[in-house]
Amino acid sequence: MKPDELFGLTAVAYLLMAWLGKAIYFNGPETGPAIYAVLFLAILLVGLQKGANLNGRLFLSAFLLLVPLGPGYLVGGALSFSILYLLMRKNLLRRAVLPALLVATGLTAFACLRWGLPVLNPELRYTEASVPFLVAGDIVIGAIAVLPDVRLLVIGEMIAIISASRTVGLGVAVAYALRIAYENRLTFEEIKSHKKAVLIGIILLLGVFLARYYVTVSEYPVWKLGFLGSILYRPASSYTVYEKLFSLGMPFGRGGLLFNPDPTGYVGGLFGKNIGYTYTIFGQPAYDFGIFGLVEALILGLALGKASTNPFTGTFALTVAVLALDIGIEGQFLVAILLMAYLSEVKTWTGKN
Repeated sequence: MKPDELFGLTAVAYLLMAWLGKAIYFNGPETGPAIYAVLFLAILLVGLQKGANLNGRLFLSAFLLLVPLGPGYLVGGALSFSILYLLMRKNLLRRAVLPALLVATGLTAFACLRWGLPVLNPELRYTEASVPFLVAGDIVIGAIAVLPDVRLLVIGEMIAIISASRTVGLGVAVAYALRIAYENRLTFEEIKSHKKAVLIGIILLLGVFLARYYVTVSEYPVWKLGFLGSILYRPASSYTVYEKLFSLGMPFGRGGLLFNPDPTGYVGGLFGKNIGYTYTIFGQPAYDFGIFGLVEALILGLALGKASTNPFTGTFALTVAVLALDIGIEGQFLVAILLMAYLSEVKTWTGKN
């Protein structure tokens, strides 16, 4: 199985899980949003197959999308892009893995000493204390995109367990699977040859979800769903939010979500809540652009297809896209994927030293 096929399978599996959860815990999926979701994924996957032949410079204008998010995002994005470009141009990505890992573990240790462990103090997950763990997770994902080493997988999943972050845990696991798919197609025989890493990854990812379930029960003593039910409830809940955004955005969109610095908080505000709501990969296009949001699916697919031509940029971009399936597309997510499409043409780095 190639990386793009793995992404497509994951996307379809997520949608089916959301529909199943909707049928069990809500009133079942609505027809209009379901059709839009299927069309969105179909167009995205077509773009994924067609994007490889595009000129990467077409995606460089993505920097303009950071302007509405504010100077912090623009400066941070430009700095991150410049560092990655130089590392790839000079073939130094592998040498950057160890320093990156030290930064990730340092951030995790600092956060633990400064605030404590979110898995034991669930209230920390909604404060600035969660940021170092998320950044550390992103760094490990980038390191795995360079070097698919099982030790990086273990470190990333341990950070996810400590922070009780399903996003970090899934991101690390998905990045590892995608990067292995670039090394060798993930056939059944190939998976057997990596059975130790697969077993370790499954156990640790299960630990992440158990940690998150423990946090949920600690925060909400009245929570009635069991462990498996909680896993299925999450995509169904995000999909329900998407259906609401669909009803608000059709037919031509209302704008205001893609370039919002706090998109989940913005969506929560639409529901009269002071907490963030995730809204699936379909929610933002439907709300911002209505039926024209399907054009965004094509742009996203083409960028993913171009990024996928390089092991590093493909792994990172596809991992971001997998996380966006449930979280939703944010401005920085879209920019990251588009810029990865541009960086894919830095041919001096082939994935090997």
